[in-house]
Amino acid sequence: MKKLILITVFFVFFTIASWAQKLANLWYLPTMTTYQAENVSQYDLLVIDPEILVNHSSTLDEMMANNPKLEIFLYINPTEIFEPMWPDKPWSIKLYQELTTKKSWWLYHPNGEKLGIWAGMKTLDMRANCPEIDGQRYWQWILDQYLKLLTDKRISGCLIDNAWGDDRAGIQWLANYNSQKGLDLNGDKKADTNWQEINLAWAKGFHSFFGELRKVKDNLCIIANPGNLSYREVDGKQFENFPYPHHHLGGPDWEVNMMIAKKYKIAIINPREEDFLLGAITALMLDNAYLAIGQNQLYHDYYNLNLGKALGKTKEISRGIWFRQFEKGSIFIDTNKGNKAWVEYKDGTKREK
Repeated sequence: MKKLILITVFFVFFTIASWAQKLANLWYLPTMTTYQAENVSQYDLLVIDPEILVNHSSTLDEMMANNPKLEIFLYINPTEIFEPMWPDKPWSIKLYQELTTKKSWWLYHPNGEKLGIWAGMKTLDMRANCPEIDGQRYWQWILDQYLKLLTDKRISGCLIDNAWGDDRAGIQWLANYNSQKGLDLNGDKKADTNWQEINLAWAKGFHSFFGELRKVKDNLCIIANPGNLSYREVDGKQFENFPYPHHHLGGPDWEVNMMIAKKYKIAIINPREEDFLLGAITALMLDNAYLAIGQNQLYHDYYNLNLGKALGKTKEISRGIWFRQFEKGSIFIDTNKGNKAWVEYKDGTKREK
């Protein structure tokens, strides 16, 4: 049986080049209406908030009945949590209430206030050496909460958000990002400065988290965000707000993103709505990519470029100009002109938005 599963997963990962355009949906809302479920089931890959799995299980069944090939991934954010928690998230409310009793697992400023990076959220301690509570580090405890959900047979993968730390930036940026007031991990009311030690401990915690996650079920597909070269043990990366900036790697952002995407089995090219065509064409230039437009987006026919199968590999036909040919037309990206993207169809029509 395990041999059959391995063959199936190999087929899924490595025959994407022979398929038409692949679309993913990042559904981070805690609820989903009947109409939304019917519409979203048209995607190839769906990443869902834990609340959907826990509180709307029958909705998942309906979507999979509509599209038996739909892949369901679980969204996991081990690093942050909303405070206060949204009232329509009962599973997350319980999680938050338990965490309020575990005060040594939160990150704090030197003045004792909780540290939070994104609006309305607070950050937790993923270090391998964070304080133990009842025999567990934080990364072990939060993993246990998600393991109960990942055993659901309908879940074939997960997307781990905010997987920071295993690159040159480490987590030092957290201390001062967006006017933060420094980070105090040892409780001495002073801003921490031992960043090499902190970064290594944080990355070690995440490596342990991913290692234990691998043991949940055979061939669980693990995707991590952000879309950089950190945590190479995962299967794929999400390139949120594509193209993800990589100035420190010394190359044009688009080309560096392509280089990184090719190193993983799966890439989720995730542009904002206004950068749709750039994201769509980029995904089609890769053999392993899904296009996901923003978050919580319903399916629209115009998302599909209707090009059919690829007839060859992506080529640089002139300096900074990239091209790939398909059954029904060709796609182009000109990195010399701000990543201008367009499609030229065989019937003579052209698409530039």
